[in-house]
Amino acid sequence: MKKKLLVFLIVFSLLITGCSQQQKTGNKIDQNKLKVFTSFYPLYYVANQIGGEKIAAKLVIPNGAEVHSYEPSPRKLADLERADIFFYNGLGLEPWADKVVNNLKNAGVKTIEVSQNIELLKFEEHNHDEEHSHGHGGDDPHIWLDPINMIDIARRMNKEFIALDPKNKEYYKENSLSFIDEIKKLDQEYKSTLANKQHKYILVSHASFGYLAKRYGLEQLAVAGVSPHQEPSPKVLAKLTEEAREHSLEYIFMESLANPKTAEVLAQEANLEILSLNPISGLTETEQEQGEDYISIMKKNLQSLRKALVD
Repeated sequence: MKKKLLVFLIVFSLLITGCSQQQKTGNKIDQNKLKVFTSFYPLYYVANQIGGEKIAAKLVIPNGAEVHSYEPSPRKLADLERADIFFYNGLGLEPWADKVVNNLKNAGVKTIEVSQNIELLKFEEHNHDEEHSHGHGGDDPHIWLDPINMIDIARRMNKEFIALDPKNKEYYKENSLSFIDEIKKLDQEYKSTLANKQHKYILVSHASFGYLAKRYGLEQLAVAGVSPHQEPSPKVLAKLTEEAREHSLEYIFMESLANPKTAEVLAQEANLEILSLNPISGLTETEQEQGEDYISIMKKNLQSLRKALVD
């Protein structure tokens, strides 16, 4: 009996030692990489395109969650304090982020609000639902849907990665230039396709597309305001129905997280066909399985816009 107990203790000790060593090795690997936390998918995507194998990137708001209303758990916020750098959108898109920035700074985490130094739009400039104002002076937070803004974000990330990890400067620089080249090609594809548009109006279920609209000479008519769950007033619905008829619109653009009922009512009232337009705040499980990313979904969005505005 004593011999069996001794064997058990020896095996148990070896297992514990092995696990401890693996944990130390894992920590060592993490320490050799920049720990980069990003609030939501578009920033996570850019960080990985530039940082590649030199960073360990984490996503705070999981794919599939509604970015406007998500609240991270205390455990996730504590994990965030282990970051070297944290990128977030700002403009009230992630209300929780504004509350924790000071704590993160005190914990030694560099925090970057990527919407700073980007030319912002007010919701009243492109959203007809004036009853739904935004908590940050009416600024539209959906900056990532303008490809040129994504270039600005990429340059900022490149600069910050180099400052924190100068030995890999050329690696980050090369990745940044390659990514920016891809975004410029995407921008050119939008310009050349939409140059032949028959009209400029896009009727959307959620006011996500103001930056994209302004970049390519479109005008957004939105059923809901900053959040896809907002309910438009009967007055707004009546106004949008009138405008759809006035501009002879044939389509309304829907997104997966928006309330489908109001858009379906509007589609029925104005005799509109429903098309998909994705705000790319996160990837669905299906999109992840299919290997979709920001650029591939932006190209699908362009196909929808082409059908509504060009064909």
